[in-house]
Amino acid sequence: MPTLTFIFSCITFLFFIPAITFAKPGRSDKDIQPVKNKGYVIFTLDNSINGNKPVEAAYVILDKYNRTGAGYVSQKFQVNDNKIILTDLPEGKYYADIFIQGFYKQHFCRMIKVRKKGKTYTFKLPEVDLYNPDTVVIPKESDDYSKTSVVFMK
Repeated sequence: MPTLTFIFSCITFLFFIPAITFAKPGRSDKDIQPVKNKGYVIFTLDNSINGNKPVEAAYVILDKYNRTGAGYVSQKFQVNDNKIILTDLPEGKYYADIFIQGFYKQHFCRMIKVRKKGKTYTFKLPEVDLYNPDTVVIPKESDDYSKTSVVFMK
């Protein structure tokens, strides 16, 4: 009858030796290369219809087009001269969501391309009017109750 050490050595030989021979050396985090192709993108917020008044802040979300990086960039940016500049982005296509915060609340969604040379995208803000009670027009109500649903009930 085989001894216990003999059985253990056979199990070791059958299971661990093939695993060692098929393992590839150098599988560590050191093999992951940083992205070499970096680019930038500029988002210009065209506020000419409102007298080029500055936009306070914007929240930008970039999702990779090939669906491998959801929320690649997801942060709030200060807007300088109605421009948002994103640098050190890997080249490629992205879905961009821009939420304007402050007085001009607006949402923009567009597919963009990031390149080494940089690319500029312009988003036009709509006209924003302040509430003025003198300019409000309230339509006259109709007092004709003969066309209501209560009269036509069966």
